[in-house]
Amino acid sequence: MKPNHHDWYHRLRAKYSIVTEEEWKLLDSMTKVKAIKKGESFLQYGKIARYAAFVISGKFAFTIFDDEGNEKILRFGFADDFLANCESYYQMAPSAIAITALEDSMIRRINIREVQPLYNLHMSISNVNLQIYQEIAEQDLEHQYILSLKSPLKRYKFLLENRPAIIKKISLTNIAKYLYVSREALSRARLNLLSRSQHFRD
Repeated sequence: MKPNHHDWYHRLRAKYSIVTEEEWKLLDSMTKVKAIKKGESFLQYGKIARYAAFVISGKFAFTIFDDEGNEKILRFGFADDFLANCESYYQMAPSAIAITALEDSMIRRINIREVQPLYNLHMSISNVNLQIYQEIAEQDLEHQYILSLKSPLKRYKFLLENRPAIIKKISLTNIAKYLYVSREALSRARLNLLSRSQHFRD
C-alpha cells in the first residue's frame, strides 16, 4: 500500500478538474513516492531527464550556471507544482538545468516514457500536459519581465506585490539568485523598502 494513497492528487483535482477520478487512479498506479532530502537533486546537471514529478510537499529550485560560473535560479517548485525538463528528455540531451530540493521534500515521480502513450488515449491528460507547458511558459515570461526591471529594489518590490509566497518561503540568498542580484544588493533593497514603509506610517 502506498503511503497517503490517492491523497496526493486531491488538491490537484481542483487545478486540473478535467481529469476524471479513474484517470487520476491510473496516474497514481504509475507513480512512485520518493523522498528527497534538502540539497539532493531530482535532476542533476548533465544528466538526461527521464522522469517528471508532482511535488507533494517541500520546495525545489530550477538552477543554471552563467558564463562566469554563478548559479542562477530560473523558477521555484512548491507543493502541487510539476518538476521536469522536457527539452532534455525529448532531445535526449544532457540537462543544462538542475532541479534541487531546498528542504526535505516528497514527490510523486513518473517515468516520462511510460506516461506518453496516455496522451493519445486520454485527451484530458493530454490537455493537462499542455496546461503545464503553458504554466511554465508564463512563469518564464514573468521571470524575464522581472529581470528587465532595472534595479534590485524594483525586482524585489515586484515579488513582494505579486509573488509574496516566494518572499515567505524562500531564503534571501536564493531570492537573490532568482533576481540575478547579489545578496548584499538585495538586503539594501529590502531595507530601503522597509524604511519607506516606516516613513509612510510615521
